[in-house]
Amino acid sequence: MSITRDCAQLLEAGSRYHVHYGDRLANHLPMVLIALDKLGARPVQLKHAFDRSTPHLQLRPGSPVEEITEPAHCHNRDDRFPSALHYYEQQLRQLGIAKCLQRELPALLPAIATAAFHGLIRTAYGVDARHLEEIAMGLAYWNLDYHELNSSDEQTPAAAADILPRLAQQYPDIAIAPGNIADHMQAVTGQPGWMSTPIQPQLLGLEDIASVAITAYLGTKDFTLLHGVTGCHALRLILPYCNDREAALRYFWQGLAIAYLSTGPKVIEPVDEEEIKNIPQRQEKIRERALRSDDDHVIKLAYSALEEFHYYGNSDYLQVFN
Repeated sequence: MSITRDCAQLLEAGSRYHVHYGDRLANHLPMVLIALDKLGARPVQLKHAFDRSTPHLQLRPGSPVEEITEPAHCHNRDDRFPSALHYYEQQLRQLGIAKCLQRELPALLPAIATAAFHGLIRTAYGVDARHLEEIAMGLAYWNLDYHELNSSDEQTPAAAADILPRLAQQYPDIAIAPGNIADHMQAVTGQPGWMSTPIQPQLLGLEDIASVAITAYLGTKDFTLLHGVTGCHALRLILPYCNDREAALRYFWQGLAIAYLSTGPKVIEPVDEEEIKNIPQRQEKIRERALRSDDDHVIKLAYSALEEFHYYGNSDYLQVFN
């Protein structure tokens, strides 16, 4: 079992809550529970996270449930969320995780940045936990808040690391739109000349995206770009199930570039090169910071930073709380 029994029980108890609350705010509870569990939280810490989160959540609609064959018909229809969730639950039970994701992800990838990457992240956390209901919830959330971003598909010889600074020069002052992160990102795509602006590098790998994401976050400490780090971790978790890996990478890169511009864009300051002499101690400090925190984003960032550090060996991830 990839999560503890205590975590699984709380996820089951939390499944009655909707994927979002208020004005399209993400329900982070299940992601926080999985992150804390993976970080070694004690049962009392998991219960504390549950108890502090549930008072502001909203119950999800349980009906009506219609048998559907095309979840796209449920896009942006809260009244059809129960039907979409039921569809994904059935697909997972009948096909298993791998075949279900291989079948369902292609239709969702064009909206990989939807809801500030939260549909992707919740799906990936469910995969990480090997928890069928959480995967179904993530897919249904992704499908519910489905919004594609528009941009040019033209590719440029520039390296991925050079594209965000270049975009900042071209669009130095983007007014922040009303609303949440998703609204800010949509506003970027309405800038004059946007559709003729090449944002895709000719060569693009997962590690390129991960490096740009952590560099952009450390150089700005911007809340929007925090989601680039946690989102990139989530991308890595679902990528093995993507038949078209290239499409997944490019849709995510598009979202990351637009997310960056939606910050103003902020100047990405150089990150001080730090020689970390005691790596195990630094990792433990990050873990302890998460276990003591009541901030959902601190917990998720800590988990992603440690997981990405273990995968890439990039010590920049150990500076997330500097």
